[in-house]
Amino acid sequence: MLNASSQSPPESSPGRRSHLFLVAAGLVLAALLAISSLLGDSINFDETADLTAGMSHLVTGDFRLSPAHPPLSKMWAALPLLFTDQQWVPPQTPGWGEGQTFQVGRTWLCRLNDGERLMAIARGMVVALLLATCLCIYVMARSLFGPGAGLLALTLAVLSPTLLAHGRLVTTDLPLTLCAAITLLTCARLLRQVTWARLVCAGLSIGAMSLVKFSWLLILPALVLMAGMAVFRSPPMRVSLRRPAASSRGGPVCLERRSARAATVVAIGVFMAAFVWVSIWTCYGWRYSPFRGPDRDRALMMPAGRADQPLPTTMDGAWESVLHDVDGKPLRGGVVRAVLWARHHRLLPEAYLYGLAYTKRTTHMRPAYLNGAISYQGWTAYFPITFAVKTPLATLLLLAAGLIAIFKGKVSTGRDPILLAGLAAFALVYAAFAVTSHVNIGHRHILPLYPAVMIFAGAASAWLDRRPARWLVGAAVLWLAGANLYIHPYYLSYFNELVGGPAHGHRLLADSNLDWGQDLKRLARYAHRHPDQTIKLAYFGSSDPTRYGFPCELLPSYLPNRAHPAELNAGTYVISVTQLLGLYQPTARRAFWENPRNQETYQKQYQAFVGRGAETAPAEQTTASQAARARFELLRRGRLVSRLRDRSPDERIGYSLFVYRLTQADLDTLTAP
Repeated sequence: MLNASSQSPPESSPGRRSHLFLVAAGLVLAALLAISSLLGDSINFDETADLTAGMSHLVTGDFRLSPAHPPLSKMWAALPLLFTDQQWVPPQTPGWGEGQTFQVGRTWLCRLNDGERLMAIARGMVVALLLATCLCIYVMARSLFGPGAGLLALTLAVLSPTLLAHGRLVTTDLPLTLCAAITLLTCARLLRQVTWARLVCAGLSIGAMSLVKFSWLLILPALVLMAGMAVFRSPPMRVSLRRPAASSRGGPVCLERRSARAATVVAIGVFMAAFVWVSIWTCYGWRYSPFRGPDRDRALMMPAGRADQPLPTTMDGAWESVLHDVDGKPLRGGVVRAVLWARHHRLLPEAYLYGLAYTKRTTHMRPAYLNGAISYQGWTAYFPITFAVKTPLATLLLLAAGLIAIFKGKVSTGRDPILLAGLAAFALVYAAFAVTSHVNIGHRHILPLYPAVMIFAGAASAWLDRRPARWLVGAAVLWLAGANLYIHPYYLSYFNELVGGPAHGHRLLADSNLDWGQDLKRLARYAHRHPDQTIKLAYFGSSDPTRYGFPCELLPSYLPNRAHPAELNAGTYVISVTQLLGLYQPTARRAFWENPRNQETYQKQYQAFVGRGAETAPAEQTTASQAARARFELLRRGRLVSRLRDRSPDERIGYSLFVYRLTQADLDTLTAP
C-alpha cells in the first residue's frame, strides 16, 4: 500500500485499478479486524445507556433517557433492532418514569432479551461508520498530499488500535469523529465551489454532527477560519447554483471581489445555521417536550444530583439539579445563559437544552485516575500523557516524519489550503479544549483528533523517493501491524511500549482506557473451565454479571445489583482494574486507609465484630448493631480490595480482570487493621 505514485494515475490505467484495489482491501481488513474482535467483548459500560436510549427513541418517540448526548448515533445503532425479535420494556418498568437509563437498560438487555445478541447487531452499524471514517481519512489525505499519502493514512487508520477499539462499540465517540471529518471535507469543497449538492452535503454533515455530541461546537472556529480563507484567498470562490445552460457564462461564476465572496460566505453561514436548527427539531419530532406516553405529565429526565441526595420528583426539580453545582450554587457562564434563554423562548427541544445543561453540570462530578492519583479536577497533562501511551509508537514516528515533510516543503500544501487550515485548526482547538477539560475519564474523548494524526502522518509518504526512508516507513508500518496483531482482540486495553504494553497500563490509567466491563464473556468461559470455583466479583460495568451463566457473588461493584453478596471466605476473587484502583469506590483507595481517623474507626469495628471482643451473636443483634455491622462489612471489603492492589494476581482475564485465589489465612491478613 506504500508504493503508490505521488501523482494520480490515469483514469483507466492499471495503476488506478491497483490503487482502488488497495483501498478496498484496506476497508475489508478493517471490517474483519473490527468484527472478529467485537464478538469476544461483553456489553461495555456506556453501551447499555446508548443502545437503550436509541431503542427507546425509535420505539416510543420519547427522549427522556440518556440526556448527556443527542440521539442520532444512538438511533442509528438501534435501527436494525426494529426488525429483530426483541421485547421492549413496558411503561411500568422501574426507572422509566425517572429517566434512569442504566436501570431500564439492564431490564431490557439482561432480563427481557439476549442483550449480547442485540448488541452484536447494533455494533455492526458502528462498524459501518468505522469504514466510512477510514475512507474519509483516505480521501482527505489524498486531497491534501496525494495518492501515496492517502494510502499511508488509510493503512494507519485500518491498523489503529484506537479506531478499532471504539469503531465497534455503541457509543458516541466514533460517530463524532466521522462527522467532524466529513464536515471539514464537505465545507472545504463547498467553499471552493458553491453548488446545491455541496451545500446540502455540508448542511447534512454539520447537522448530523450537532445531533451526535454537544462538543460539536468545537468545530465552529475551524469553519470560521476556512470561511475567512475563502474570502481572502486566491483563486476566487466559484458559484454554480444554476444549470450551465441557464448561466450567461455557461459555467460557474467566479467571485473576484472580496465583498461578493464575503456576502456568499455569510449566506452560507445563515443556511448552515438554519440547517442545524431544522435538523435538531426534525430529529426530536418537532416536539418541545421530551416525553410521550401516559406518564408524560409526571415523567422526568435523569437528574444530575449527588448519590446521597434524594431524587427530584418533577421536571422542574430535574432542571434545578442541572443548573446548580454540587454545593447547590447556581451555575454561571455563557452556556448556562444561552440554555436558559433558549428554554424560555423554546428555541430548541427541551431534551436538547437539558442535555447541554446536564453536560455542563456533570463536568466536575467524575473522578479521574492518573498514575496512582485520583482527582475531580483533572490534570492538564492527562490527555497529552494518554495520547503518548495509547497511540502506537509507529504512528507517532510517522506523524513526526509527515510534519517534517510538510515544514521542509517535501509535499505541497497548496492542493487544498482551505481543508488543510480547517483540519489543523480543528485539531488545535479540540486539543486545547481537551487539555483544559476537567473530564479526564478516557482516551476516547480525543478520538476526533486521530483523523488529523493519520492524515498528517500520511505526508510521510513524501520520503518514499529515498531508499533508506522507504525502508524506514515500511518498517514502521510492519511495526504497527505487529502491534495490532499482538493486541487483537483486546483493542480497548492497548498501551504502547512506553509503559511496557497493555499488561502495565493499569499503573497509569483506568476507566474506559482499559476497563469498561468488556471481559464478562471471557470470565464466563473461565468459570466454565473451573466449575468448582465460585466467583467473588468486584465488577466495573453496567451489565448484570449474573446473566452470563456462571455462579457469582458480588464484592463492591460500581452499579447496584441483586446478586448474592460475597462472603469473605476462601475462594476465587476477581477484581476489575477500576475497582481495584478505587476510582469509584472510596473505601478501596490507599488515601482512605492512610487517614488515621479511618484506621482508628476500622480497628474498633474490627475488634467489635471479628476480634475476641465481638459483641453478640447475629440473632441477638439489634437493628442498630446490624446497621453498624453492615457498615463494617463494607469497610472490610474495601480494605480487602485496597490491599489486593499490592499483590500480583494469580491470573488475568483479558486485561481488565485480575484473578486472586485466596485462602482464609490470606483473607485474615488482608482484612486485618
